[in-house]
Amino acid sequence: MFRLRMIGKIIRSAGLGHISLAFLLIFLVCAALIWALDPSIETGEDALWFCFQAVTTIGFGDVVATSLAGRIVLVCLSIVSVFYLAVVTGVVVAYCNELVRAQSNRSSVQFLDQLEHLEELNPEELAALSARARAFRKGHSGRNRANP
Repeated sequence: MFRLRMIGKIIRSAGLGHISLAFLLIFLVCAALIWALDPSIETGEDALWFCFQAVTTIGFGDVVATSLAGRIVLVCLSIVSVFYLAVVTGVVVAYCNELVRAQSNRSSVQFLDQLEHLEELNPEELAALSARARAFRKGHSGRNRANP
């Protein structure tokens, strides 16, 4: 349904570009700190891979931090990443809800427009409008019974 490009567009339109850039910088700084502070992390690539595993919660275990400083940096990165991913997820869900709400509003406006111009509709259009009204009533009457 969604393409990666669309998620990028949503993030930019919601003003999360700066937050995403800040998260990327935090990620890179944490990788550099872990590389510098933890003797078991031998290369920058290992540090990046280790941070990626932490952020995505994959945790293969092929690269591990053995020093207290490395583990503290990783805990901080993990906490930041959980909040960042929650914000991005919330923004995407809010965007989708807004699309659904907008579509519903457009549909309601079209419906009301047809009701205001009943005399201009031909018999087929009147039958279609009547069917829509019955379907609408049927859909809402089931909801009302479920939620008295």
